[in-house]
Amino acid sequence: MKKSISRIIGVIMLIIAIVFIMFALNHPEKSFPWNNTITWLLYGVYFLVTVVLLIAPKMKK
Repeated sequence: MKKSISRIIGVIMLIIAIVFIMFALNHPEKSFPWNNTITWLLYGVYFLVTVVLLIAPKMKK
């Protein structure tokens, strides 16, 4: 994957995460239909993918 594409996808994912957090804080009555363990696992995977997409282009081969 090209560095610029990786950065763009990483930034878009970061923006989506920020918007989601803002929405979640304003609507505490909403929830997912599954267990909290699954929710936190999905959050962790999303965070790791975002970090990899933002940091990977800066690493030298």
